[in-house]
Amino acid sequence: MLIKLAFRNIFRNFRRTFFTFIAIAVGLALMLLADSMLQGIDSQSFAKIINYETGHVKIFSLGYQKEKDDLPLDKLIAAPSGIISTLRSDAAVAGVTSRVNFRIMLSDRIDEIPAIGIAINPADDASVFELKQAVAQGQFLVGSEEAMLIGSKLAKDFNVGVGDYLTVLARTKYDTYQALDLRIKGILQTDDPQIDWYSVVIPLDVGQSSLDLKQGVTEIDIKLKNINDADVFKNKISKEIPGMEIATWKDLSEDVLAISKAKYTGTFTIFFAIVLISLIGISNTILMAAFERVKEIGMMGAMGMKRGDIVKLFVLEGTMIGLFGSIFGCLLGALLVGGWMVPYGIDFSAFMRQMGPIGYRTTGRFTGEWHLIMFPIAFVFGIVVSALTSIYPALVASRMEPSEALRK
Repeated sequence: MLIKLAFRNIFRNFRRTFFTFIAIAVGLALMLLADSMLQGIDSQSFAKIINYETGHVKIFSLGYQKEKDDLPLDKLIAAPSGIISTLRSDAAVAGVTSRVNFRIMLSDRIDEIPAIGIAINPADDASVFELKQAVAQGQFLVGSEEAMLIGSKLAKDFNVGVGDYLTVLARTKYDTYQALDLRIKGILQTDDPQIDWYSVVIPLDVGQSSLDLKQGVTEIDIKLKNINDADVFKNKISKEIPGMEIATWKDLSEDVLAISKAKYTGTFTIFFAIVLISLIGISNTILMAAFERVKEIGMMGAMGMKRGDIVKLFVLEGTMIGLFGSIFGCLLGALLVGGWMVPYGIDFSAFMRQMGPIGYRTTGRFTGEWHLIMFPIAFVFGIVVSALTSIYPALVASRMEPSEALRK
């Protein structure tokens, strides 16, 4: 009986009810849209970090990570071949490679731009990383050829293409300077700003000989068959290969993980906005309904309806408004996420070029991801907030004395 009465009452003033549940629906839809975008950015950033920068696990020489921002060449893994052989025999390992990271100045003999040099082993780099698949123009490196791959934005900055030459100026292990004139063999398009904006890739042999490293490398990179085994594998090889620093991709992605955690502040802000909208809208709707139905409330009281039943009636009305708003909000959110955010996203590339890197590994286009668990959460949240918000106006309505209400 109360449910039927509540359903009829919420449509007495259709316009007011409509705008209330539209406000709830829009708030929930925006929350789902923002959550989809943030989930997408997280997934894309972590995928790029793993596929282009870290692998699943890295091995450094002792003390390297303290100075990792300087990319030091005096803390090398001097004899990596034995360690690599041991790792390849491990059943949990899918691939192993080694790299040298170093700072460079890149020049076309007119302009100079600071960048990062990455010396890779072309023969086995693809067993861990996806640079080979990211060559948008030209070809991947082979053997010990004196050639380079260059990030797409660096190529644009110098207005160069495949076949052109640039000079790489680097400081060797012994603090002398080495200049290499290298032909651009390929242009990389990864959508990872660390690669596209700042990186030059050369063969490992060329890097080692030019930087006076002999057989030394700055890191050994490992890809596991199961990424979830990274922490267990790290603990295992820490015992098997003592005297080394071992780090998982999570250890090396602290900046992105920190931003990822900070996103919950933004989600909380959206939740708070929805609560505020619901508080104002539903309180106004229920209070207006109560004052418009003073005589009706008096009559219900005179006919024996208890105050608790009157409270239930108005709370049911608020709950139903929240129910309709939540249904419409989830449908609208699904439409926005599936029809826009997941396939197309938002292009911030012009803004990103001015701002530079912000931690997330994206060059500008943020696409979303389906986060299905948020839909039932948003649905229940909209209903619960609406029900709780309607309690106060329901109590106001229930306190009206029947005799006084009838006189009004």
